[in-house]
Amino acid sequence: MCIKDLTLKTTYRSHAAAPMDDIYLIEIRLARTHWKIKETISSLADFFGVTDLMERHPHVTLFGPFRLLPGIPPEEILHQIVQCAAPHDTLPFTIHDWERRDGLRGGVVAFSVSPSDALRQVTREIADALAQISVSYNHWDSQPDKKWFHITVANWLARKKADEISAALEQYLRWHPADPASSQNLITRIAALLGIYPKPLPPSARHLWLDETGLRITVMHGQEIFAEYDLLTRTWITGTTLHDPAAWQHTVAHYRRHAGFELLARILDTTGEIYLISDLHLGHANIIRYCSRPFVFSDVGEMDRVLIQNWNSTISPHDAVYYLGDLRYGRNARTAEHYRDQLNGNITFVTGNHDKKESFAVPTVELEYANLRFLLVHDPADFPPGFDGWVIHGHHHNNDLRRYPFIHFTNRRINVSAEVLGYCPVGMGELARIIHEHECSRDREPILLRYPYIR
Repeated sequence: MCIKDLTLKTTYRSHAAAPMDDIYLIEIRLARTHWKIKETISSLADFFGVTDLMERHPHVTLFGPFRLLPGIPPEEILHQIVQCAAPHDTLPFTIHDWERRDGLRGGVVAFSVSPSDALRQVTREIADALAQISVSYNHWDSQPDKKWFHITVANWLARKKADEISAALEQYLRWHPADPASSQNLITRIAALLGIYPKPLPPSARHLWLDETGLRITVMHGQEIFAEYDLLTRTWITGTTLHDPAAWQHTVAHYRRHAGFELLARILDTTGEIYLISDLHLGHANIIRYCSRPFVFSDVGEMDRVLIQNWNSTISPHDAVYYLGDLRYGRNARTAEHYRDQLNGNITFVTGNHDKKESFAVPTVELEYANLRFLLVHDPADFPPGFDGWVIHGHHHNNDLRRYPFIHFTNRRINVSAEVLGYCPVGMGELARIIHEHECSRDREPILLRYPYIR
């Protein structure tokens, strides 16, 4: 059941129950990135032989574990969370790389989390509020401004094992720099020739950088979810609704509209603009998991509907569009012609690696716009030697944002994969304006995503 007040019809365990039944935890479980992070944790744990100690429900802890003071009802936890979360619709953060620390019961290996100001504020206020009614077993709760935000990969590790894992991860980062132009790449090639190349990590563990958004605040009671607070709808979710896929799909849909990932109306008409986007992967359910898209895996039709709607809400029938490859994919996808017929604009298709060799597609396009030269290609590795303009590409989605961000000013690359653009086409006018502004300011910091993010 979903409730908008704090009246919960719940049967509580007696005081004679096991100690764990008196323990609560406040956390944010992952939304878009849940599948990908869980797969990465599983592959790392298997690789290092610590499967029994891996985190099975990836989350960011906000407060606890803790127990309530005598006489305090559990409903008071929910009341305090509502008060603290009221000013916030979502709680953004980013996930990247790895950290190794010592806990009370052994070593911890975890993903680093960079919290937004909103997440820091909510964490601080929850800590201040619950400190008055509980006893916490987490020392970070007494100093929330210094809190270690992380997502555990494995916990309770023997310190020697934790050191071994940490050393392997650090070695991997040294031998596989994020910047492909780094001189370290030459050392890597020489090492490979000499046969001293380090043992490779699972592909899913390489240079992870993902943006994520907390959509619900979860209250754990022992090993069970007690309740979840949906930030966008401002409702408490309990009972069977906690595990209802339809309820989660409803939450994700609210988030898409809030974030601008689903356009509900035609945006300002800019007839005559030139638009770009790539890698829609229409009909491809697995792309939802692989690239942490804000849709549910069980309903690829909803993804297709939103992506086509976003296209047609941005592009008029007479606008020029360059589509940089991978329109559809998967055994259940419809034909390219089926999807093409639903899309506005005079479209030039650039062939992607998942596209059939269609007669209407071309391998590359060169054009000039606002005194800038551009080469349009699906895979940036395929641009011709000697080209000294800007390369606009897709192919990498949001899986390697350090090397292939939205705009890389030093390497003159622009990634127009759907995920990087926020699932809406981008205009050449916007790209040219950003480039000229940064050339004037001499700011060379890459823009990782077209939509707001945490550097």
